[in-house]
Amino acid sequence: MSFAIILGSQCVKWLAGRWTEHRIFGFGLLMAFIATAAILLIVLIHGPLISLFISIFLFAASIGIIGPISFTLAMESQGHIAGSASAVLGTLQFSLGAVTSPLVGISGENSAVAFGITIFATSLLSIISYFLLIQKAKNIRLQEDLNYD
Repeated sequence: MSFAIILGSQCVKWLAGRWTEHRIFGFGLLMAFIATAAILLIVLIHGPLISLFISIFLFAASIGIIGPISFTLAMESQGHIAGSASAVLGTLQFSLGAVTSPLVGISGENSAVAFGITIFATSLLSIISYFLLIQKAKNIRLQEDLNYD
């Protein structure tokens, strides 16, 4: 799976000059959502192992896309408090990992349903958060532009 993450980060490098950061990030989120929806479906219908492996590989590749871009987008306006902002981001990642880890194993070691539900839910929450925060930022920028005119 580390190969998938490396592949995803190389995809970011290739797309960097061609697409905006927000478009790359949206692509990564969409890819993660589709991959996690496929994982959930495969787990629920007890699909073939190869299809689960391919879906998890694509999800890992999306993590390689989302990771660097999300950190860049989060830090771009925090230059004056970059150290504190970085600490908050790291703490948030580890906290969410601590919360979701027990959820993944809640159905025991013989079922992957909790795993599928957990990563699908976190993927869905990330998309919702992205659109809510981006829409809020767009509204703030629009208000600032109107105030300057």
